[in-house]
Amino acid sequence: MNSKAELPNYLLLLDDKKYIKKGSDSIRVYTIGKIIKRIYTELKAFKSIAKIEKETKTCHQTYSNWILEKTGTSIQELHQICKYWKITCKKTDRQFHGLWEDIYSNSDYFGCTNGKCIKLPKKLDNNLAYLLGVIMGDGHIANPDKSYDKLTTYNSEIRITDGNKETFIKLSKIFEKLFDYKPAIYSELSKTNKRFYRFVIKSKPLHRFLMKVCQIPAGAKYNKIDVPNIINKSHIDIKKSFITGFFDADGCIRLAQGKYPEISVSQLDPKILKSIIKICKRLGIRWNGPYKADYGRNHSSYIKITNKENVEKFLNHFQSFNPIKIKQSEILWKILKS
Repeated sequence: MNSKAELPNYLLLLDDKKYIKKGSDSIRVYTIGKIIKRIYTELKAFKSIAKIEKETKTCHQTYSNWILEKTGTSIQELHQICKYWKITCKKTDRQFHGLWEDIYSNSDYFGCTNGKCIKLPKKLDNNLAYLLGVIMGDGHIANPDKSYDKLTTYNSEIRITDGNKETFIKLSKIFEKLFDYKPAIYSELSKTNKRFYRFVIKSKPLHRFLMKVCQIPAGAKYNKIDVPNIINKSHIDIKKSFITGFFDADGCIRLAQGKYPEISVSQLDPKILKSIIKICKRLGIRWNGPYKADYGRNHSSYIKITNKENVEKFLNHFQSFNPIKIKQSEILWKILKS
């Protein structure tokens, strides 16, 4: 089932003032030239261009660039102009909110003064929920206040890491569908000479969207990993897509002792494991655990499924998109059906 939930107007969340330390940190909205033209036309019916320029601190040429969509409009600046429009043109609160919602509905692409524009979704669907699960597991959203150099005032780095290149071929398609953007796949060698792959994305609009709208924790996340409220408040199919993404990133499918099907997930903090147990209970799936895995330096917690009926239910409800997990699932199915 392909479920969708409308995301409430998140424009001001994207351009939260606390993250704006210089002009290039502002998130700009594109594809709203017709709406700005309407606002500007109505303003000119009440005041001269010179007066509008002075009171909004925005010159006529800037308005012209916005109307012709030559440049994007800072969301915070646009919000102030909408407030000015409400007072000047004697509009009601309802008309003001209607205008702001109209701007949100027509805002497809977002960017900054530098860097490429990126599309942001207005709906929480299965693809977005799955990607959020993957990022919660194998991803990293940089702490925006911790930069690697003195020139960067906002660290917008987003990373997803995995040992298999096939994973990123699938994820690339999801990124392209959601954001009209196809990240490059980078390859590196670890200190143990093992090859791994990753996406490294630097996009302030996407970083803010994931952090503020989708509630993915920024910076060190080991004690913050859980099912976000945006997922918890959604339809069960959205929850399933998130867990599928998280499992594809951090879950394990194996044959214990070479013959017994087993599904497990481990984490340093058991918080998300308890959330997964709770959601799966609604689907009639019973997990064992959480247990403490105290082996040497490994102090994580884990949950597992070994019961044949529960393993089958899990594989049916949480059908993997990860090429490696798909192959592992096929092996389990052969054993389960034999």
